[in-house]
Amino acid sequence: MKKNFLISLTLILSLTLNAQKINISNFGFSADDSSEFINQAIESNFDTIVFTKQKSDWISLPIKLTDVSNKVIIFEDGVKLCAKEGEFLGKNDALISIQNSRDIELYGINAELVMNKEEYQDGEWRHCISIKSSNNILIKGLTLRDSGGDGIYISGSKNGKYSQNILIDSIISNNNKRQGLSIISGKNVLVKNSSFLNTKGTLPGAGLDIEPNSSSDILDNIVFKNCLFRNNDHSGISIALQKLDNTSKPVDISFFECVIENNHSFENKYVASEIVFHAKKNNPVKGTVLLEDCLIKNSKWGICYSRKTSDSYRVIFRNCVASNICQDESYPVIYLEVPDYYTGEYTLGGFVFENLVISYETNVPYFVVRGSKMGTLKSVSDVHGKIILDNVSKVGEKYISYSREKNEDFNLDVIK
Repeated sequence: MKKNFLISLTLILSLTLNAQKINISNFGFSADDSSEFINQAIESNFDTIVFTKQKSDWISLPIKLTDVSNKVIIFEDGVKLCAKEGEFLGKNDALISIQNSRDIELYGINAELVMNKEEYQDGEWRHCISIKSSNNILIKGLTLRDSGGDGIYISGSKNGKYSQNILIDSIISNNNKRQGLSIISGKNVLVKNSSFLNTKGTLPGAGLDIEPNSSSDILDNIVFKNCLFRNNDHSGISIALQKLDNTSKPVDISFFECVIENNHSFENKYVASEIVFHAKKNNPVKGTVLLEDCLIKNSKWGICYSRKTSDSYRVIFRNCVASNICQDESYPVIYLEVPDYYTGEYTLGGFVFENLVISYETNVPYFVVRGSKMGTLKSVSDVHGKIILDNVSKVGEKYISYSREKNEDFNLDVIK
């Protein structure tokens, strides 16, 4: 991580060490609704406020930290903060929203933030935690579940293009409606030791969706370490960069020692794959997406699906393993598809496979390219590396409505 990010996190942690603490229950507690006491604590001069364990759960209306700085919120062991039933009528009502704020820490020990997913029939933005245009934010040790949107949402706002210096550590994002985590626009975002599980309710339904809203959004130094993406309705990881273009800042996204397992259900109408890569079909954004020492396993589908062109961001798989995949025998391990079947000329590619080990038992090819009968796929280019096939019954590439002879700068060393 960049030096300034480390310094910022050190400042956040120092707040905890030098904190003036107050228990929220000192202001009051109500088993029906403690919103007024929570707000009084946030608005107080105490820099650290504590949710203590009570005889019943903490119940609240939307909690808003807007233009707030130097505040630490601690959830003690076993605390559960719940969205009040029958409330959160606004589609954008998050349980905790952090906007235009800085130096904020949410820290839990076996604590939960819980919403009422079954109530939220309209909209997809009732997040457990929403972070907009904020700086130096730490979220650690919480379980975030049952939201009407995302477990965590990170973006900019009209007051700033992005959020920055975000550390998410040891969280569990479970059974949320839209995404486990969405990143729209961010700089210096580190997510580690965290799980994104069982997302289902509205499309896309991914464990992680990195999806900017406009060409001015940025994805700079976005890092995942030792994270799990499992049992989500769509892909475990969706990199959906169609709104960025060649005027956008190049993306820098990395995954280290992550596990992607058993994602995408048959009912989800999006393409089935553990990881999905998309980009604007003309004049796409540049940059790099790296997966290093990652494991993709126990999947009905393949490793990745992509319609991105070779002049967009580059994807690198380095020392990754795919095991017990392609169980449904309907999708290949690596699947590239032309961005447009009817108009234009496109060159797919921009992939490097550095020692990718693949193991599966079904009779599907490891690499498929789908072109168009209209000839819109001009070439496949910038595909390199070494793939090691272990216990694979069918070794081969498949080209549909496209001739392999058109490949350019294509050099895959495949070892069985």
